[in-house]
Amino acid sequence: GRGRNRRERDQDPLAHAEMLAIGEAARRTGSWRLTGTTLYVTLEPCAMCAGALVASRVERLVYGAADPKAGYCGTLGDIVRDPRLNHRLEVAAGVAEEKAAELLRGFFARLRRGPEVL
Repeated sequence: GRGRNRRERDQDPLAHAEMLAIGEAARRTGSWRLTGTTLYVTLEPCAMCAGALVASRVERLVYGAADPKAGYCGTLGDIVRDPRLNHRLEVAAGVAEEKAAELLRGFFARLRRGPEVL
């Protein structure tokens, strides 16, 4: 599945890119168990999204930039590799980190400007 952060656009606190991608992948495969899948994201997932990755049995997570304010896949905590849980993910962090940081700067600059008026 694919997803883009739509939290502001939809005024939905659950509309993170990861949540949308997981939901779409589950619908497309016809199963909530996303075993054998890899999720690629620009920014380290938050605690909510990390929990959803574990719950949906995603096998591998690849992310570019760490999130020092909300990242829960190694920065502030590590839900996805917690040995107490019934599923753990393989994680590749810092992949194309500079490019990810550049993309994020552009995304947040556009978000601050607000919607374009024609």
